[in-house]
Amino acid sequence: MKKSQWFTMVVVAVACTFLFSGMAFGAKTIKARVSLCNSPTHPQSIGMQVFKKYVEEKTGGNITVGLYYNSQLGGERESVEQVKNGSLEMATASAGPLTTFNSKFMVLDIPFAFDSYEIAWGVLDGPMGEKLLDSSEDIGLKGLAYLENGYRHVTNNVRPINGPDDLKGIKIRTMEAPMHMENFKKLGANPTPVPWTELYMTMQQKVVDGQENPLANIWEVKMYEVQKYTSLTGHIYDPMPLVVNLKWFNSLTPEEQSIIKEGAVLAQNYSRYVNKAREDAIVEKLTEKGMQVNNVTAAGKEKMRATSQAAVVAKIKEGTDKAFVDEWLAAIEKMKKDVNAGF
Repeated sequence: MKKSQWFTMVVVAVACTFLFSGMAFGAKTIKARVSLCNSPTHPQSIGMQVFKKYVEEKTGGNITVGLYYNSQLGGERESVEQVKNGSLEMATASAGPLTTFNSKFMVLDIPFAFDSYEIAWGVLDGPMGEKLLDSSEDIGLKGLAYLENGYRHVTNNVRPINGPDDLKGIKIRTMEAPMHMENFKKLGANPTPVPWTELYMTMQQKVVDGQENPLANIWEVKMYEVQKYTSLTGHIYDPMPLVVNLKWFNSLTPEEQSIIKEGAVLAQNYSRYVNKAREDAIVEKLTEKGMQVNNVTAAGKEKMRATSQAAVVAKIKEGTDKAFVDEWLAAIEKMKKDVNAGF
C-alpha cells in the first residue's frame, strides 16, 4: 500500500471517529421528571430510586430520571394534571386523586376489598389490574405500575377503634376522595377532606379528632406527636399508580418504552417488599413513641365491611362503568378462591 493511500485511510478513520462520537455526544438527553408526594425514605420513593437506576443504566444515560419528593412539584391531583397536560412526564398518586381524571380508579377505594397483600397484588398484577392501568389512555395518561403505599389505618385522640360503633361521632380527616368519605359516613364518622400537605398542621390544630393513612405515612408525618391511638383497621388497600404522559411515552423508541415499563415493575415490586418488611417495625416504633396501637379482629373488620362496603360499591357504580366494577369484584373473588383452593 502506498504511503499516500495509507495516510488517506487514517484521515478518513479519524474523521469518522470524531463524526460518530460527535453524534453520540450531541444526542439529546431525554428528561423524565417524576412527582412524588412522600419523602426519599418512603417505600414508593425507594422503589422509584430503583426505577431511576435501572432506566439510566439501561439507556446508557440517554434518559435521565429526576425524582421530586415531598410534593415539590405539587400535590397528587395537581401533579397528575401536569402529566395529563404534558408539562410533567410522570407522577404517582393514590386512587382518590386519580378518580378526578378517570372514575374507574374508584374500584381501588372499595373498603375491605382485599383480605391480604397477596390477594391485592394478585388482582393488580393480573388482567383486571392491567385493564385499569390502560383505561386512561383516552385522556392522555398511561399507567405503568402500582407503587406501594399499603393498607390504610385510623389514628385518633378519642378512643381505640375496634368496630363501626367506635367510629361514631369521630371527626376524621380523609383524602380528597369521595369514596373514602362515603365509607366513613356509613361507618358513623364525620369525614373532612384535607390535602396531604396540610395534614400535620390540621392535626396539630385539632381541627379534627383523627385521620387515616398507611403505617408508612403515619410514621413519616410523625402522627405520634399529635395522636394517641393507632387502630389497624386496614379499611382500604391503597396502591399508588405510576402514570406517564402518553404522548411523551409514545415519542420514545420501542426499546426505551420497554425499559421504562420494566423499570416501573421493578419499582413496584421493590416498594412492596420494603413496605411489608417494615410495617411491624413501624408498629414497634409508634408504641415506643407513646401511641397505643391495637389490632382489629377479623370479626370487627367484618362488621365494618358489612356496614359500609355494599353502599360504597353502589355509589361507585353510579359514577363509573358498572360492568367494569362487576369484573373487578369477580377478579377479587377468583383470587380468593384460588388462594384457598385445596382446603
